[in-house]
Amino acid sequence: MKIKIGKKEFGIIPAPAFPYFLYSIVGVFLFCYLLDQFVLTALEDNGKICSASWRLDNAMLLEQMKRRNFSSEEQPIWRSEGFPVSLKSPKSKRILVMGDSFVWGSGYSNLNTLWWRQLQRELQRRGYNDVEVIAAGQPGAPTRKELNWAKKLVPMYKPDLVIWGYVTNDPEEGDTKNGLSYVKNVHCPPDDFPVRAVIFVSSLFPNLGDELFNVLRKGIRTKKMSGDLYGYDFADWELKLLEGKNWQVYNDTVKDLGAYVNQLSVPSFAMTLPSCVFTGNTSKGKDLIAFIRSYYDVRYKPVRELWEKDKIRWCSSLDAFLNAAQQDKRIESPDPPLWLGINPANGHPGPLATHCHAVETANILERDYPQVLGKRTMPVDIVTTPVINDWLPFNISLKQSASKVFFVYPSNDAEMLTMPIRKPFVQLNFANPVSISQLSLTGANLKSADIYISSDDPDKHFDDGSLLELGEKKGGFEKWNPTLSPRTAMVNTIRITAKFGGPDHRVLLDLGTESPKP
Repeated sequence: MKIKIGKKEFGIIPAPAFPYFLYSIVGVFLFCYLLDQFVLTALEDNGKICSASWRLDNAMLLEQMKRRNFSSEEQPIWRSEGFPVSLKSPKSKRILVMGDSFVWGSGYSNLNTLWWRQLQRELQRRGYNDVEVIAAGQPGAPTRKELNWAKKLVPMYKPDLVIWGYVTNDPEEGDTKNGLSYVKNVHCPPDDFPVRAVIFVSSLFPNLGDELFNVLRKGIRTKKMSGDLYGYDFADWELKLLEGKNWQVYNDTVKDLGAYVNQLSVPSFAMTLPSCVFTGNTSKGKDLIAFIRSYYDVRYKPVRELWEKDKIRWCSSLDAFLNAAQQDKRIESPDPPLWLGINPANGHPGPLATHCHAVETANILERDYPQVLGKRTMPVDIVTTPVINDWLPFNISLKQSASKVFFVYPSNDAEMLTMPIRKPFVQLNFANPVSISQLSLTGANLKSADIYISSDDPDKHFDDGSLLELGEKKGGFEKWNPTLSPRTAMVNTIRITAKFGGPDHRVLLDLGTESPKP
């Protein structure tokens, strides 16, 4: 077979071989399709990889949090439509947590999984119902910024104790937005790989394209270019913060923090917040635990010595975190520890870690600062009416009256999360776990709906994200009567996926609920 271009003829493929060429192309496309739609999604669902679906959801979670959380650089207190915070505490005692993205909530679909909210729940579980936990933070906020915020916030909110949540990038000094940092995080130059090829493959095979370009190629380029010229990858960058000019300036920051802490009229201490370590390390079991410990030890040691030199109490939840992780059977798997992060695409601390941070902090408060916890009441006083204090998407016009919840289901699927059920859904989060014996959903144009719940484990006291599907039902009025079980006695979240037969997407969710018994 020949093709003529101008006056020249080019031999390309012999005519008899052309059908086999087409068959080969079709075979390659079919193989890529099966790999993209079935193999990679199955690996993702089994926790072996993180592919495009979770990355898209994680990006949406970031945008949604910017709208759910009203905090800002000028006023960093976490507050929202469902979680208002007043200057005067409604309780007799108040604890203020200072932090960064670990407070703000990068990657979180549930406000109540954040470690400072877990601290509130843990204190309530122990009977301390007269203390309020509030928090202030913005993504990437270093120690210097937290100190400047505290100087404004402490006189305003009048806490009885301040906790400084420490994360390993907190020593960053300088202004990253204006390029004045002493240590640059890696910023690779534009990729010279053909853009059209990336767009073509990614549009046809999103999961495969994500693995090839966002995981493999990006990872290889980052590792190759990490250094003085383009900056350092995250793990090396954290260590570089503890050297040279940045470390010198950070010494001055901690000195100022120490002077501030020691003139405060209320106690305060630092709490380390270890989380998942995504490093490509393939260790498992005790080797993985040892690897994570060594990762944090080398980053904590010089900072701890610096803080303690300036008379700031330093506390750590590393041992508690590693002990809890070691007890989880998944730690023995050769798969990456994606389950330790808040979602597979985000290494911020997941529910196991945030609960460990909360428990360890509650132990310290109960042992060393009982005066800031208020009156203890037993049994635990939990409100009898279910309270939804957080929801996704943020713009569903949610209103609640006792056990009845009114909201507008989104008309655009692109506004909703899809993972891990791979269907668009609305998520409602309870301030405290509730017992659900029945629930119903009503809507003028409602055609069908399915409901999934996740629950606090009654022994572990946190929600690991495991879902229980209550089943799809059809009709404008749908009712579910879930079987009484530990799962339905401590419901933490409700996910609703629905279809409508008209433009009116208003619905009423009626919750048949009771408070969990202590």
